[in-house]
Amino acid sequence: MIERIDRKLTEWVGDILGDVKVWLGAPEKKDTDTVGVYLTDILPSSPAHATRRAPLQVMLCYLLTVWSEEPLEAHNMLSRLLFAAMEHPEFEVDLAEVPAQMWSAFGVKPRPSFKIRLPLRVDRTDLTTHRVRGPMEIHRTPISAIQGVVVGPADQPIGNARVSLPACKLITTTDSRGRFAFEGVPLLSQGMLALHVEARGREVVRDVASAEMIEGKLIIHFDL
Repeated sequence: MIERIDRKLTEWVGDILGDVKVWLGAPEKKDTDTVGVYLTDILPSSPAHATRRAPLQVMLCYLLTVWSEEPLEAHNMLSRLLFAAMEHPEFEVDLAEVPAQMWSAFGVKPRPSFKIRLPLRVDRTDLTTHRVRGPMEIHRTPISAIQGVVVGPADQPIGNARVSLPACKLITTTDSRGRFAFEGVPLLSQGMLALHVEARGREVVRDVASAEMIEGKLIIHFDL
């Protein structure tokens, strides 16, 4: 997003000075005629007309410098950019002195320069709530309790077996008579629920239809 403003300023410099090199890095001495456009600060800002879903906005501050082997040419480029920026409706020109500490951090001698500020806006997603124009429809899924028994060979009950319905995140264990029960299991209009039974290191999966749930007690045969 910031790169969009970088390109905008690069094109603006080209419109004013023609085919001149633009450097977006920190100010440094150059061997050819160069305009430095360096982003120094990102400042808070608010849109002029604030609304509930106003765009997000910050202010970008750039330091403009020029380099040329000929001081007169450097001054010429700088003055043309300065007055063009002052006429630009979107730019805010800042002529405050750049602190010596900043030039020292750049590793260059202080030189004539100025700053411009311009906004960076990003539109926000429209989260407007739309009025419901029709009656609300509520679809309820019927629920039922499931009871069953787990038996092994010769229909002997298997106690302490782990019984689960992963789709409903329900887990229980059988009692000493192999019985188990689940409360509040949704009855699916189509499809089946997978019933998992684990005992003595083995597992059996049984698909259970909704009709079986409401007809009576399930009998799960577990071959050990």
